[in-house]
Amino acid sequence: MPEKTPTIGLIANPMKKRGKPLLVALVDLLKKYNVTPVMDPPTAKMLGDDCCEVLPIDELAKKTERILVLGGDGTLLWVFRQLGAAVKPLAAINTGSLGFLTCAAADESEILVEALVNGAYAISNRSIIQARLRIDGGEWQEYFALNEINLGRAANSRVVHIDARINDQAMNSYTGDGLIVATPTGSTAYSLSAGGPLVDPESGVFAFTPVCPHALGNRPIVVSDRGSIELRVPEQRDDLLMMVDGQLVAEFGSRAEVHICRAEFDLPLIQLPDSSFYNVLHQKLGWTGTALKPNGG
Repeated sequence: MPEKTPTIGLIANPMKKRGKPLLVALVDLLKKYNVTPVMDPPTAKMLGDDCCEVLPIDELAKKTERILVLGGDGTLLWVFRQLGAAVKPLAAINTGSLGFLTCAAADESEILVEALVNGAYAISNRSIIQARLRIDGGEWQEYFALNEINLGRAANSRVVHIDARINDQAMNSYTGDGLIVATPTGSTAYSLSAGGPLVDPESGVFAFTPVCPHALGNRPIVVSDRGSIELRVPEQRDDLLMMVDGQLVAEFGSRAEVHICRAEFDLPLIQLPDSSFYNVLHQKLGWTGTALKPNGG
């Protein structure tokens, strides 16, 4: 046991059907280690009693050292959006479907709780995109993305046109359904569905993935995240959407600029010691074969 009992936040997705029984079990597990979790109001409401301290999520993050998230990748992304640079190390138990960001399944809850209490876990620092949007010469709007920034056509639009520059040098012009700029974490999300590359989280890169490009030469490309990226959007015939981690932040047809760089903070994602990016790929994508078995057997 650690010399000091850690303070742990507990945030659950109330929309998950399996959430409440697992939440009750987690609280009981934490109490075995003399840890009373701090919950946000929607999570505490699921229990229907006063078993713990309840704080708004921003205050919860200030008071806790680690946050345990009960849900799927979407729940973890929601927590990140609420906290931004104030985020604490996050560990997620998957009650969703695919779960690339979660570090444990429901039947591994006891293992994860013990690791959190004892500090026996690894941290994977995930890079964040900082994006600034300006439409038609107006005010700059700032956004942070764990997965990706996506510029794409609206429902009734035809194609979009985007010019990309890297470190003030022209890179490429894209015409099609859209363009995704993804972090390594986001390489397993929408970018993957659009045909983008899988990228190791420690790579220090961003991946450009065109969506249904109209030119065969517009292929995915991986660039360093140490530089600056500028996406120039000329005035469009139809509206264009800007999505940040799957959330709509702007719809426009006027000329616009999006400046992208790596944020000054990362997301500390908790992992169990025997986990790795490649283990997750084997599990989630069903990679198999004798070469993946110990000693080739």
